[in-house]
Amino acid sequence: MLKKFFKNWNLFEILFLFVSLLAIVLCFVFSLDKNAFSLITSLVGIIAVFTLAKGLIVSPFLNIIYCVLYAIISIVQRYYGEAIIYIVLMIPIYFFSIITWLRNKNKENTQVVEVNKIKGKEYAYLSVATVFATIGFYFLLKALNTSELIISTLSLITSLVASYLMLRRCSYYALAFILNDIILIVLWSIVVVNSGIGYLPTVVTFFVFLTNDTYGLIHWKLEEKKQYKQKEQ
Repeated sequence: MLKKFFKNWNLFEILFLFVSLLAIVLCFVFSLDKNAFSLITSLVGIIAVFTLAKGLIVSPFLNIIYCVLYAIISIVQRYYGEAIIYIVLMIPIYFFSIITWLRNKNKENTQVVEVNKIKGKEYAYLSVATVFATIGFYFLLKALNTSELIISTLSLITSLVASYLMLRRCSYYALAFILNDIILIVLWSIVVVNSGIGYLPTVVTFFVFLTNDTYGLIHWKLEEKKQYKQKEQ
């Protein structure tokens, strides 16, 4: 099972995953203010984001588990925007992603999803929807007395855009997640300052996400070129 999972991984990717998981565990081990739930959430999140960067069909399943765990720690910190993102928006998106990804497997490698190119008109509609959604969610989160309102709103919107592009199997999902990672590093760094280093694994996780999503963008672009060449043959 494990051998099949890592079948199309190169040595760099395997080492990157191992080092990332090790970094999270070491943060927990050497932290005086330990938070086991934060550790578990971080480990699941890293595995989930790595499989997403690889375009593996298993990714949406793992991301649903991560959504539930991350929503719980967000509620504890009164980051209601984060909880709304993951419970109300991202879990349904990942469920639909399971359906669309299973229906659009790469014919040459059925463990990988087929990359999709969306048209300019769809980007235009997405941009308009993003503006209206930003305004709406800002006032919703304000009414919920959400901590770090501006940052939480930006996190929600970038997550939503990234998840939509992921659902559509568009390689630029990673670009939106890169922006989201930067925002979340700031958001959870504030928690570490205010609540102690028990949440440091979460901050480290998003640094790993940032690195991995950057790699994911490159990998999806290469996979996109590879798949289109296969179609032309």
